[in-house]
Amino acid sequence: MTSVARGNLASMSEIYQHRHRTLFRFFFRLTGRQTTAEDLVHDVFLRMIRYRHTYQLEAGPAGDGFEAWMYRIARNAFADQAKKHRLEAPADDHVFEVLEGGRPSAFEQFSKKQELDLLHRAMRELPEDKRELIVLSRFQGLTYEQIGNILGCETGTAKVRVFRAVKEMGRIYNELVQEKAS
Repeated sequence: MTSVARGNLASMSEIYQHRHRTLFRFFFRLTGRQTTAEDLVHDVFLRMIRYRHTYQLEAGPAGDGFEAWMYRIARNAFADQAKKHRLEAPADDHVFEVLEGGRPSAFEQFSKKQELDLLHRAMRELPEDKRELIVLSRFQGLTYEQIGNILGCETGTAKVRVFRAVKEMGRIYNELVQEKAS
């Protein structure tokens, strides 16, 4: 990114190749919509080019300056998109991706699908800020330090926020399970 910040825009192609899937998964897990996620990825890369001059100021001593800078841009793009599309209907339960591994029985598949549907509903019912924390920590695999850099807070604060988000998602999930059982 340093060479892009200095004006070598051809280097952006390599960054795109290494980061577009990561950003797509981030946005898809936040929105549940493929086209929205794709649009947001493209918006982030356009913003990275437009605001490349700010990167030099953001490079941190921990070596994760790019990651934090990229996710801050991604968060801003998502927030801007959310403001524009507040009136859209939420994604259906079956829209979220399902990762399969092995050959479970039909009953196990059905049971797993029901659990995933409840987890997706719980995820959608979380406030956006808490959903974002879960996506960053659990799906994107970022460290608490990186999340703290992205959010502009201390590592300990990021850890507490992620813990609270996971705890709330668990509470919502348990309510959904009880609701389904009755």
